[in-house]
Amino acid sequence: MSKPKSPLWGSISLLIVAVIAVMAFVRGKWELPLLVSIFALWALWAVWRILLPAMRVARAERERAPMAEWMPMDEAKTTPSSPTLSRLLLLHVNNRISGCLTSYYPNVRWEWEIDEPERFVTEGGTGRIRIYGVPDYAYADVTLDQKANIDIVLLNIAPLSGKESGKPGRQPLSPQVWFETQGKETLERMVMELNSRGHNTLYVKEDGAICCQKDDGDETPEGMFPNFPNKVYWPSLVEVLRQNGLAASALDHCIQVAW
Repeated sequence: MSKPKSPLWGSISLLIVAVIAVMAFVRGKWELPLLVSIFALWALWAVWRILLPAMRVARAERERAPMAEWMPMDEAKTTPSSPTLSRLLLLHVNNRISGCLTSYYPNVRWEWEIDEPERFVTEGGTGRIRIYGVPDYAYADVTLDQKANIDIVLLNIAPLSGKESGKPGRQPLSPQVWFETQGKETLERMVMELNSRGHNTLYVKEDGAICCQKDDGDETPEGMFPNFPNKVYWPSLVEVLRQNGLAASALDHCIQVAW
């Protein structure tokens, strides 16, 4: 099977035939203008038919070249277990953790306490970090769920019977941090649900249990706050709730929240 002829060579053949025909049959003052016109028409045709398409192809190749530099060289680099991808995910998670911590503790520094942080950021779960520059806290647990949400809980050394236990005790962040990262979503959902049933007040017990009261004084459980702040933090928590438009007050054994 013969290869198709190039349009350029076909046009050159027609150009030669046209030039020979003019030189053979035209004489006098019309010969030169006709030859010039033939060459001009051929040049315009060559630009439109050959040069412009070639320029478009070259431009498209230049535009694709930067993208090719970022394309994976093989399928192995596109899998979640790829060292390159895991490293990029780790850097992304590191920046998110740093952003969350520095928003409340500007001088904080930290490092991973787990052996394989790259595996942690790809699979999720809870991993521990060592923190510096945060008063009263030396560690934090970082939880990464399947929706890529990050939850950070600071840890300290909790006393046990007047002695240091030697093990990190789980303590929440400051009331403001706890409310923004853990309590706000639960509270908003609970307020909407109770309000739809005609309630305008809820009570939060020391263990984080949420309840509402009936007319006869009985309490009905409604839900639970995770990692609810210790009672010593309740005055600050009440202030946080008031700043968010709620009428809150600390009672003997609970916090009353009204809306």
